[in-house]
Order: sequence, then C-alpha cells, then structure tokens
Amino acid sequence: MMVLAPGANTAVSSARSEWTLECGNSSAFGEYAAVAILPVDDKRRPTGEPALFQTSRAWMEWSGAQEKVGCTLNLADLPEGSDRVLLIVYTFSAAGPVSDLRTLRLQVDGQIEYSLDLRENGESAIIIGEFYCRLQQWKFRALAEGSAYGLSALGRRIGLDINDAHPKGRSNPSDSGRSGATGTGFAVSPTHVLTCAHVIEDMSEIHISSFDGRYRAESVVVDRRNDIALLRVLESPPLKPVSFKEGFGCDLGETIVALGFPLAGFAGGGVHVTQGGVSALFGLHNDASLLQFTAPIQPGSSGSPLFDCSGAVVGLVTSTMPDAQNMNFAVKSSLLLSFLDACRVEACKTPIGKTFTTAQLAREAQSSMWRIDARNA
Repeated sequence: MMVLAPGANTAVSSARSEWTLECGNSSAFGEYAAVAILPVDDKRRPTGEPALFQTSRAWMEWSGAQEKVGCTLNLADLPEGSDRVLLIVYTFSAAGPVSDLRTLRLQVDGQIEYSLDLRENGESAIIIGEFYCRLQQWKFRALAEGSAYGLSALGRRIGLDINDAHPKGRSNPSDSGRSGATGTGFAVSPTHVLTCAHVIEDMSEIHISSFDGRYRAESVVVDRRNDIALLRVLESPPLKPVSFKEGFGCDLGETIVALGFPLAGFAGGGVHVTQGGVSALFGLHNDASLLQFTAPIQPGSSGSPLFDCSGAVVGLVTSTMPDAQNMNFAVKSSLLLSFLDACRVEACKTPIGKTFTTAQLAREAQSSMWRIDARNA
C-alpha cells in the first residue's frame, strides 16, 4: 500500500477506479457531512454536473454505507472536456467545520492510502484529492484545500450553482449548524451596510452589532455571483460610511489593511486588524472581478473591507485558500462601486494624497465596522 502525503501523486492502475472513504466520526456521513465529486477541466472549470452524496451519474456509482462510503469511478466516461475530478468532503449547508469528522482515511484501488487529521480544521468543505490525466495516464493527487464557506460558495466561485443542503431537507442536529452565521460588514451610507452574500444567504433574521449598539437589518439587494449583499439597517442612529478610492483602485504589491470580526466568540468582541499586500490583480481562472491579497483572514472575516494607506476601501473580503500560503480573495472596489450605483447608494470617495499609519487607519475606520449576526428564527 502506497501512503501519500498532501501534495503527493501517483498513477492509478486503470481508468476504472474504486475508492472508499472513512471518517473518525462514523455517524457523520449522511447526517452532518457528505462527499461530492466534481468533474472539471485543467483550469478547474466545471464540465458537468457534480455527483453529490448518494446521487450517481453516468460516469460513477456510489456504494458502501454510512460508516464507509464507496465509489466506482469510470474516468473514461467523464463529461466531454474533463481531464480531472475533484473529491470534496463538505458539511451540509456549510453547517459547521469539517473538524467534527475528526479524521479521514481514503483508499484508492486497494493500493493507495491517504489520511487527513481534521480536528483543527475550521473549513466547511475540503478538497481531499483529485484524479487527473497527464499524457493519457490517470493519476491521483492527495490534497487538503479548504473552503471556509462551504461547497455552495466553492461552486459559485467557479461558476457552478450547487445545492449543498441535506438531500432530505433534514436540519442539522449540531448547535453550530447553518441555523446561524457571523461575518463582517461596513457602512456605505448612513443607513446601509455592505457584506458578503454567503453570510446572510437563506437567513431570516439579521442584526449588526459593535460597541456602539446592536440593530436589526434587512437584505436589500443580493448579488450571489459576486458574493455581495447590501443591508438596510433599521431604527439606528446614522452610520458612519467608509470611503472608496476614486480612479483605478489598487496596484500590484500595494500594502493593504483588513479590518473585521474573525472567529466571533473566540477571538474577542472588538475589531481585528491584519496587514498584507496585493499579490495579484486577478482571482482564480483570471477572474477580473477579484484581487488576491496576503493579509491573514479567518472565518468571520467574510465581508471585511480592505483599506489602502489613504484609508480608502479597495476590496471586500470573500474567500480564502488556507493551504495555499495566504491566497485570499476580495471583490475589487470598482465592482463594489458599480453595485452600489445600481442600488442607488451614493458612495463616498477619498481624494488621493492623504496617508494614514495602520494604527491611525484602524482608529478612523473602527466606527464604520459592524459584526453581522444572521440566523433562522
């Protein structure tokens, strides 16, 4: 038996592959978590419908039981254009972290073994491996690529609408279930707050809170494709809006600062500040709506603003790839401004020239920052 470490790969014996997957929590699969198989091309663009847990496709068939999930994968019969298949473990409706599964043990064709310890993992979905074709030879690569925001958000980023809810509509028994979510938002007008769509998606009650108080909010416009949501705050004093930079936006290598409320309930109630730089002006697959940055973020940072040294917002934090050395993504300010313009919200602009230290910026922007608490009644 060949034992793989994350990132390692090896050839598989044939295009018809059989694998089994066990987790340390024998009751998790089918109740709290599931497995998905996603055919994609070499740029990880979807080439067909995913095979969600216990929903077979023409090119694969599920087997096994809750304690040990099995699958027969016919790689030669994948949808046209497919040259790889992603194996993803996820929690239903991003109900909580995959850490509740404790460990994973994957065996491929009785010849390859790969184990993962998930007990410290805070993501809601994780790509554990991929089958891929090179020079007409199929291989398997062990991975550990997490998505803090679940399978549905992962699919949305590559242009695929995936329903990651329990197939029987079953609610999650865990207290950490998708009955609630937290994130970060920032004021863009005296009555409006901007955040990520995935934070408030499918939630019936939304509140914003800070040391200045707690207020009820309602969703006004949601752009799921770009992961942006505009909230109207009800019965609150006028909010202090942030400012956006006029013109191009930010430059490659520019220093940025992220403010947010990560790991709500664990990391303290105040605003957290991290620093980094703009590492790329495109997202995955050359997505021009996103920029990449290196300031550390955590679950709960979704919706955080990125500021440049002038105190202007240059992006809205949406997602991360934690196993890729701070490869984090934010929606560019130009798209945010277009969104606000379409929503008839007049954003403030910052004149170029004034600069702030990180400490000055944090003090200046803190009163515009709000923690988002969303839940289902």
